[in-house]
Amino acid sequence: MTQLTETQHGVLLGNPWFAGLPDEVRAAIVGCAHTRALVQGERLFSRGEPGNFVYAVLEGAIRISGTSREGREAVLTLYEPGAWFGDLSLLDGQPRTHDASAYTRAVLLALGRVDFERLLSTYPALARELLRLQGTRLRSLLSALEAHATQSLEQRFASRLLALAHAYGTHTARGLSIELHLSQELLAQLTGVTRQRVNQVLKVWEQEGLIEQNYGRMVLLDKAALGRLADD
Repeated sequence: MTQLTETQHGVLLGNPWFAGLPDEVRAAIVGCAHTRALVQGERLFSRGEPGNFVYAVLEGAIRISGTSREGREAVLTLYEPGAWFGDLSLLDGQPRTHDASAYTRAVLLALGRVDFERLLSTYPALARELLRLQGTRLRSLLSALEAHATQSLEQRFASRLLALAHAYGTHTARGLSIELHLSQELLAQLTGVTRQRVNQVLKVWEQEGLIEQNYGRMVLLDKAALGRLADD
């Protein structure tokens, strides 16, 4: 049986979907899964590969990206502790749709295809909850598409920083520090604009006292103001 630390158990239960599963289902998942550690930059899987595992992030950040035919890479999102991913290929039998790698050192909980299918057969509640999870993801995707079409860059950018701060923020004397290295290129890819435009917005926000940045590290000095901007 997989031995998780108390902190790792807490991370799993911090995900509303996993926490909402019946106790016996949660125990069965953890009982037949195993942990996997990744060093920073290590590839987990690539687009086109068969999907043989579903994962939960216990520690660190997982980078989900894609590459165009011209070789330009786009970072779609970072999966934070508590996030489950990789189940789509196990559900539909199709290859992986994107690349996944460790943005930081990471520890994952990995559940293999054979055990995944056995659990689905044994616990009908798991199948129902997976349908609910897919519905939640679809709603989030539609909301993101709407935001991209209707919101300003500043609104989308503020929302993204607040989400990163929620997952990786540490309170300091200066403000809420995001404990990730956030290059302007990464922030540009996450918000769908150019690096130059991101640089312009960050400079304005620094002048207004909303943020502080130093060599890829960012501190939210006025989280409330960023929240108002995101909700404007």
